[in-house]
Amino acid sequence: MGAQAACTKKQDFTLTVSPTSASLARGSTGAFGITIASVCGLTGDIGWGVALTSPSSTTGLAIHQNTYHVLLSSTHTSGGGSFTVSASQTAALTTYTLTVTARDTTLGLAHSVTASLIIDDFTLTANPTSVKVATGQTAFSTITVTGENGFSGTINYSFNEPSYVCNLQPDPVSLSSTNTSISSTLSCNFSSGTNTVNISAAPNSGSPIRSVTVTITVS
Repeated sequence: MGAQAACTKKQDFTLTVSPTSASLARGSTGAFGITIASVCGLTGDIGWGVALTSPSSTTGLAIHQNTYHVLLSSTHTSGGGSFTVSASQTAALTTYTLTVTARDTTLGLAHSVTASLIIDDFTLTANPTSVKVATGQTAFSTITVTGENGFSGTINYSFNEPSYVCNLQPDPVSLSSTNTSISSTLSCNFSSGTNTVNISAAPNSGSPIRSVTVTITVS
């Protein structure tokens, strides 16, 4: 009762979103949370939704809203919800604005907050992709990972040959705003024939995964 008597504002609610800024690689999914809290004893059902409001074209992005309402009461003065955003492999490498809007239709109250979502990516290349060596020689190829639109994070490599046949160094590598492209050296020692080495690269989150193939022929 004391808290209600001290409240000099009109009944209302607050709306927040977290995080307010995030990066998401193409081919992966990111999570956001929202919180709605009562001001001056507001109670009732608060509906909320989220939309991509810029740029005008949002092809390649999909929003999945896990909840749609927060019920406020005298004993439950705040509540939360969540949603995810998935970026396809063709999503534009740009910054999007997510707008979350919540409404109390009984009192006609509405509030909106925004969050920024940067879609980034990384590429994986091999040079050369085809190597021919004589028996007993080591085959080499340069494997390069390059960040796009500010991608940062640790990239881990994997390949389909045992370590006594092929080695890739350095592994892992870390991309950042100041280190946007890093090359590693693949070295393989096959005894004969034509051999295919499949190299995959993925961040610590596990997605997306980028792959290249190097063909090594021993003659």
